[in-house]
Amino acid sequence: MTRDLDPDPRKRPTGPAAGPRVLRGREPKPARNREPARRDVPPRMTKPRARRPNRSREVLVSVPTGRVGRGGRGTARWGRHRLAADSVEALRTTGTFGVVDGADLARSFRSKRRARTAIAELRDTGLLRVERFHAGRRRVEAVTLTRAGKRLMERHVDPREPGDEHARTYRAGPARRAQALHDTAVYRAVRREAEAIEARGGRVLGIQTEADLQRLAWRRIDRAVRAGKCRQDAKAAAAAELGLGLHAGKLAFPDARVEYGEEAGAGGADRCLHRDVEVVTRDYREPALRAKQAAGFRMHTMQPDGSLRAGGER
Repeated sequence: MTRDLDPDPRKRPTGPAAGPRVLRGREPKPARNREPARRDVPPRMTKPRARRPNRSREVLVSVPTGRVGRGGRGTARWGRHRLAADSVEALRTTGTFGVVDGADLARSFRSKRRARTAIAELRDTGLLRVERFHAGRRRVEAVTLTRAGKRLMERHVDPREPGDEHARTYRAGPARRAQALHDTAVYRAVRREAEAIEARGGRVLGIQTEADLQRLAWRRIDRAVRAGKCRQDAKAAAAAELGLGLHAGKLAFPDARVEYGEEAGAGGADRCLHRDVEVVTRDYREPALRAKQAAGFRMHTMQPDGSLRAGGER
C-alpha cells in the first residue's frame, strides 16, 4: 500500500508544475467559486463611532456665587457638582452651625416641595447627612455636613486664603445624640435674634460660632505667651480684643455671635456691633450660668420639648 506523500518534503518541486499540495493523506479542498463584486451596488455607508471624552482628567473650575451655569436655571458649577443657589445656602447654613434641624433648614427654601427635593439631592450626592432620633419630647431630624460637603465648601464655595484667621470654617460629622436638641436650638435662637435686628433696621454681617471664637481666642493667647506675656494677662487682652467675658480667670464663650451693623444717622459713621446668643438648658450649673449672665449674653431658655422661651439680656 502506497501513500500519496513525498518522502522528503524539501525535495518537492515548486511552482505551478508542482500541483496541489497534499497534507498527510488529506485530499485538497476544492477551490470556492467566488462571484466578482457587483459594480452597480454602492458600498454601504457607515457612520463613524463618536469617541467618548476622557473625563478622568477634566478640570472643573468653580464660578462665583450668582453666576448661572448652562446646566439649568439658577445652577452653577462648584467643583464637580452643579448646585442651585438655595442648595449652596443650605450647605453653608448647615456647615456654619454644625447641625440644623431639617424642619428649620426647610424654611430657607421657597417651598416645602423644593426643600424636600433639594435636601434629598444633597443627601444622595453625599454632601449632607440626615439622622433621625428622639431627644426628650422632640423628634429631631439632624442635618449635618459630610466630609465631602465640608471639602466642597472650603475649597470651592468659600475658599480660605493662607494665613487668614478670620476665614469662614465649616463643621462636619455626625450629630451627637445627647446634644442634638441643644445644638439644633442654637440655629433657631440665632435666627430669632437676626430677625429682631433686621426689624430694627440693622443689617446682619456674619455669624461666628463658639468654635470660631475659641479658635481666635486661643491663637491670640498662645502668641502672647510665646512673646513672654503672662497667661492671665494674655487672656485679659484676648477677651478685650474679641469682646468676651472673663469670669474668675476663665473666658466665657457664647453658643453663637451675630455680627451686625447699624446706621449712626446723618454725618455719622456706621457702627459694627455684635450680639452674643446662649441657649440655656436645665443641665446648666449655677457658676457657669452666672458667668454667662455677667458677660451680657442674650439667654434663650430651652424647654424640654426643644422650644425656646423668649430671651433677652439678664
